[in-house]
Amino acid sequence: MVFTALSACRNESARIPAQGDRFPEIVLPDLDGRMTPFSSYPSVALIVNFWATWCEPCRREMPSLQRLSALYRPEDLRVIGVTVDDDLNLAREFRLRYNITFRQLSDRDQMLSRTALHIPAIPMTYLLTRDRRIARMVAGERDWTNATALKEIEDALDLRVEF
Repeated sequence: MVFTALSACRNESARIPAQGDRFPEIVLPDLDGRMTPFSSYPSVALIVNFWATWCEPCRREMPSLQRLSALYRPEDLRVIGVTVDDDLNLAREFRLRYNITFRQLSDRDQMLSRTALHIPAIPMTYLLTRDRRIARMVAGERDWTNATALKEIEDALDLRVEF
């Protein structure tokens, strides 16, 4: 087997945010065009999921994020979806078809996902503490309501599920 080293261009000044870093404060529109800053959720832990309608793992993950959003009191935890779709009508249709009720924002110009966060692939989920620090970054699809995921969320964000 032969391995070949390939060179790549990379912006050395671009730093990928890491666990413990502050999440960027960027104002994004929701699917109806209303501007929504992350600061509009003061003292609330956030789970921010980047997704797209063309992404099969994203579509499979959405129902578990919907279930997760109902497990915690809104003053303790909010789930926020951020679509990177160019066509917001597709995201609106998906939201309606699958009865997704948690907040959906649009990053169609990818200022947050690519420019600020340097997300390499979706789905990508950030668990954010109440003071907007990144507690965890989870790449790929996940069932957010299984026991392992709930324990990770509760430990990372100092929460307890409300039944």
